[in-house]
Amino acid sequence: MDRYNKFKEGVKLVALMQATLEQMDNLRGTSLYKLQLKYMMNKLEVLLERTLKNPLNSLDKEDPELLTRIQSNIELVLGMDLEELAMLRQEVDEYRAGKENL
Repeated sequence: MDRYNKFKEGVKLVALMQATLEQMDNLRGTSLYKLQLKYMMNKLEVLLERTLKNPLNSLDKEDPELLTRIQSNIELVLGMDLEELAMLRQEVDEYRAGKENL
């Protein structure tokens, strides 16, 4: 895997970790919420962010809107109900098909 693809996958991992942590906060006070698990995930997120700090800063300088759009999309997914989540794959597949036809 080349550097760009590794970086791209790393950014997706950090975004997914952030989404997971935020979703866990929504479960606070339930039997599914485990403080130790949340703590370990926070530590992992910090380690990932530290590892990707310089590449993320470079990306932010090159395309300042990209990270904002990623965060906005994370918030969009977190706000979806189950039916909307099920529809998401179809929408992305249609978008990709249209993109390939250009």
